[in-house]
Amino acid sequence: MVMPINDELLKALLQETGIAGGQAKPFGGGKYNESYLVEVGKERYVLRIAPPDHVPQLFYEKSMMRSEPALHQLIREQTDVPVPEVIYHDFSRKLVDRDYIILAFMDGEPGPFDHAEMGRYVRQLHNLKGSRFGYPDRDAVMGDSWPTLFGEYVRLIFEDCNLCGILNEEEKDNFLTVYKAHHEVIQECSPRMLHLDLWSQNILTKNGKITAILDFDRGLYGDPELEFAVLDTYGYSTAGFFMGYGQPRLVNEKARIRQKLYIVYELIKYAFIRYARNGSYSTGRMHVDQCRDMLFNKM
Repeated sequence: MVMPINDELLKALLQETGIAGGQAKPFGGGKYNESYLVEVGKERYVLRIAPPDHVPQLFYEKSMMRSEPALHQLIREQTDVPVPEVIYHDFSRKLVDRDYIILAFMDGEPGPFDHAEMGRYVRQLHNLKGSRFGYPDRDAVMGDSWPTLFGEYVRLIFEDCNLCGILNEEEKDNFLTVYKAHHEVIQECSPRMLHLDLWSQNILTKNGKITAILDFDRGLYGDPELEFAVLDTYGYSTAGFFMGYGQPRLVNEKARIRQKLYIVYELIKYAFIRYARNGSYSTGRMHVDQCRDMLFNKM
């Protein structure tokens, strides 16, 4: 039975975290977790609660909040990327049948930002090396070879789309055939920390400066070009970004094909989300068509 998030449960969670007496109210932002602004006197925190396990999830979303404490600590210790301190986390499911985390509140609002400043921060993230490739500290396979692991991730995400019903078996196989045919363009590299969710709501600014980069739960250790492909989908992989990043993007035929493969890996998740979680088959199919057009007509 799923426990409802009500005032009584919120009070119990705050008591457990050591910030009892705080007032929690729903807080806007992400579309996956439930978020609350917690005020205790003059102190402010953000409580994020993962969705119930029965909510349809992609393979890498299962227990993905569990990646955040170690990632935030590493980033805060080894970079000047503005990420919130993790105040408390509980993945034991003792009080509530979901994972939850308490973060220090970061001032700022989503809005226009300096792409060069973002590039400097992303370069610092990419300079952090992992020991293995993949999504850390969660229920997702990791590996020692990026091409091999990425091939497995591609298989898993298209299987998720097939199992939820937004792709039929033939369509799934057709997509996987294209990836297999171009497997050689996915090159060996060293495992670098990637954010992979740098959309407007996860970038806070104040007085023209970036004050916070949020939500590292979709992050993994992988190929920086995958990060650039995700930024392509948001329109942030600009000349200004790469000026701040301090290194130009690879431009050759293999890189162009790799970019398409990476973008489709990012975009196909929306077919799953729109149908499996939001119930819109037509919108899900729109994303399938978008991915099919990119892979089959423009390679």
